[in-house]
Amino acid sequence: IGLVVLAIGFIVAVAAVNVVFKGLRLDLTENRLYTLSEGTRNVLADIPEPVNVYFFWSDRATTSIPYLRSYAARVREMLEEFASRSNGKLRFSVVDPQPFSEDEDRAAQFGLQPANLPTTPEPVYLGIAGTNSVGDQQVIPFLDPGKEQFLEYDLAKLVYALAKPKKPVIGLLSGLPVMAGFDPMTQQMREPWAIAEQLQQLFDLRVVGEDQASIDDEVQVLLV
Repeated sequence: IGLVVLAIGFIVAVAAVNVVFKGLRLDLTENRLYTLSEGTRNVLADIPEPVNVYFFWSDRATTSIPYLRSYAARVREMLEEFASRSNGKLRFSVVDPQPFSEDEDRAAQFGLQPANLPTTPEPVYLGIAGTNSVGDQQVIPFLDPGKEQFLEYDLAKLVYALAKPKKPVIGLLSGLPVMAGFDPMTQQMREPWAIAEQLQQLFDLRVVGEDQASIDDEVQVLLV
């Protein structure tokens, strides 16, 4: 009788836990690998129109490459977390582009770059392609496992570019050679600073001259 009562109590407890804690997720990893940053959560919560994200991953061709399979699982889990935070606006799917298939043709059309590894005769795809409702495309040709610490940033940047196809305008006021241009000292073209290159990927960056009397009305933020 005691065992029967214990079994009934266990079943009731499990059912109660499934109801009370449904959807609850807890990240216990050392570096909080599955906890999205506040900036990423804001991007996902502010997607106005549906965004489609396709994870092209050569699952069949990598059965003997455990480190790539582990990283692919990491990418997939993060994309699933993105989708769960997007209020249904991010549609995520996994595609295995096997040789001579329509999916491989799709991957090539997106501009994804396969890797040729000595451990498998088939090309290995590990890339992301995204589209929005107005036909824009964003692509990560190949996800490098050596840059895993940038994974969330790269995915969030891709989603942001699709969700906000019209780039916000930022004015840049600086007495330093931040932008590309001609260097009279070396008589050569000057490369832009890394921060300027990053800003231009996400914003319409416009230089504001130090002698300008006013700033264009389109400039939403002035970076000094």
